[in-house]
Amino acid sequence: MYKFLAAGLLLASTAAIAASPVEPADLYRISMTDAVEVSPDGNHVLFTRMSFDIQTDRRVTEWWLATVTKTGLDKQLLIPAQAGASALAWAPDGKRIAYVAPWLGKPQLWVMDVTEGIGKPITTGALPPRTPVWSPDGTRIAFTARVEAPSPKIAGMPEKPAGATWAPDPRVISDFRYRTNEGGYIKAGADQLFVVAASGGTPTQLTKGDTNQIQGGAEWAPDGQSLVYAAAVRPGNDRIAGETDLYRLSATGGTPERLTSIDGGEGDPSLSPDGQWLAWIGQPRTTKFYAQPGLYVRRVAGGEPVHLTATLDRPVGSFAWSKDGKALHVSYGDVGLVRVATIPATGGAAKVIVPEIGGTRLYLPSSGGDWSVGGDTHAFTTVEADRPAALGVMRAGKLIGKIDFNTGWRADKQIGAMERLTWKAPDGLTVEGWLQYPPNFDPAKKYPVALEIHGGPNGDYGPYFSITHQLYAAAGYVVLWSNPRGSTGYGEKFANGITPEYGGEYPGPDHDDLMAGVDEVLKRPWADANNQFIGGGSGGGVLTTFAIGKTDRFKAAAALRPVTDWSIQALTSDITAVTLSNWVVGNPWEQRELYWRRSTFSLIGNVTTPTLLITGEADFRTPIAQTEAYYQALQVRGVPAMMVRLPEANHGMGRPSQWLQSNLAVINWYNKFRK
Repeated sequence: MYKFLAAGLLLASTAAIAASPVEPADLYRISMTDAVEVSPDGNHVLFTRMSFDIQTDRRVTEWWLATVTKTGLDKQLLIPAQAGASALAWAPDGKRIAYVAPWLGKPQLWVMDVTEGIGKPITTGALPPRTPVWSPDGTRIAFTARVEAPSPKIAGMPEKPAGATWAPDPRVISDFRYRTNEGGYIKAGADQLFVVAASGGTPTQLTKGDTNQIQGGAEWAPDGQSLVYAAAVRPGNDRIAGETDLYRLSATGGTPERLTSIDGGEGDPSLSPDGQWLAWIGQPRTTKFYAQPGLYVRRVAGGEPVHLTATLDRPVGSFAWSKDGKALHVSYGDVGLVRVATIPATGGAAKVIVPEIGGTRLYLPSSGGDWSVGGDTHAFTTVEADRPAALGVMRAGKLIGKIDFNTGWRADKQIGAMERLTWKAPDGLTVEGWLQYPPNFDPAKKYPVALEIHGGPNGDYGPYFSITHQLYAAAGYVVLWSNPRGSTGYGEKFANGITPEYGGEYPGPDHDDLMAGVDEVLKRPWADANNQFIGGGSGGGVLTTFAIGKTDRFKAAAALRPVTDWSIQALTSDITAVTLSNWVVGNPWEQRELYWRRSTFSLIGNVTTPTLLITGEADFRTPIAQTEAYYQALQVRGVPAMMVRLPEANHGMGRPSQWLQSNLAVINWYNKFRK
């Protein structure tokens, strides 16, 4: 696993005979581990090898099985990519797995004995299962599935003749939230909880109702008699940002018992091994920009919850009970990385047991990744600066094995160094960032500097390989990315440094942090002050369009999927509730001055920087109308501008070739205005 070097360099530049810089086609040559699952006894690890197929231009995933030996790890392919398997879950006996995969054209639930390596479908109906979880005795599997309902119709229409080719039916919408960035327009129906015998049969529906009755998956009680889960079923819940409660339901169905009633979000519930304690990840309701997720525990019988990670002051991602129930293992974001620590169930200091987990976004160097524990074995995605994440396995705090599918690819590549740096913001706050140098970097020469800004805005970047930054560097740019105020992993106050409660506004002090970072880089003799560039996506697009409305220091800008008008964003995005409750508090028709002041469109009369805009045409997170308006205004004003529209792409920027097109469009745009 990657370790920091004292001088701040994360990776020394290497040069091999006939090695070449990273090129666009490499996206189809590399692979990555992005999911891991440790068996209950800790002797085996399921892990993915995700890659992009150049023929279909889509993500494909193989599932591999690693065996933990005395000398390291053995591996074998378990499920090939063409099977389309996902959501793998170990049975309590550590011999079988459940997973979701297509069968006769529809997603079904499968079970496999890993020693045989042959999967068998145990469902055959119309229900599309998600998030399977085994009962403690291994005889049943619970899962979530959507029960579809008839779509609303316009009454009074004449009957459609047989064989007629009419226009598609209209979408009749009456729900507050009617589409999502990930899934598009929401089909009529409701998410429900089901249980099916592990040997197969007809699933039993446990929850009832016309609206979604479960959020995510469920967890079994240790005695197998009930399940706990999160649900958003309060009246008017869809209008309340992040509001969920926890429920317990008999494994045979019936009326759910509400376990929590806290204002805010409670999710990912799990019962202690003795069944007496309930743990969950919670986000109390707030009007601040960011509600930092924490780990909470409470007796199932009742009482006040204890916030176990209050003093840690870091965002919690996931957790698992220790075998004896006396502690919890918890993953959390910390200064651009993800770590795993053990925290006593009664409260106390966190003890780090997995120091670094690698991000797996690949398009950009966002933190995240995956981690799993079973027995005394921890598996995780590794931190890599010069290649995508691999599988790492630790026991007793020591790395005992690593499986990296990119060794051969890396040997043929020239990749520049990555360096960590810090600087002081105008008010004295320390900000962290990283530089990606081009291959064969020569400090005696001059290099253009490209600032690339993360989205969120409550997200973070870290010291990870990304195809975007590698292509920028291969084109001769030194790339700067950082975690300005608003970023997570530096404490709740830092993440809310862009909220009025802490004297900030978005955009605002985060812009000052970023400009101070560019100034810090320009102190270096190789940095070309005449060739500064700026770009970013989503929240990074907000800060890009804000910056070019405040300064003309940049030769060119690239704003990807930006928010430029908060009134439009609030009322057309798939996250209207959080926008109105946390990001720009109040309704736009009542807070017109606030919405206009916060919108970067209000600054467009100042913009002289040549600007590229890129957005997916199916982006429902920051809908493309804002990109169109900003582009058209620049055209009206005579400012050089270009718009790139990605067909069928959502906020994630679409398919692999569309990732590359977004990268190359930026490079070409910068090159056009580079002196």
